[in-house]
Amino acid sequence: MHRNAKTEPAAAVATPLGLCASLTLALLLAEMKALEAMMPGLAPEAPKPTEAEIEAGFDNMPV
Repeated sequence: MHRNAKTEPAAAVATPLGLCASLTLALLLAEMKALEAMMPGLAPEAPKPTEAEIEAGFDNMPV
């Protein structure tokens, strides 16, 4: 079998570079998800109060 000296080093380097790139992208994704929770407007909204909860708030109001 004939070996090509020009392509063997590239193949040997491709795997570590690919692993490094995937780890870097995984870290970037984790950072983006963490920042998403801190950005206003992107957090899930609090549930709206029910009618009973709204009425309970008016029961203690002075006349």
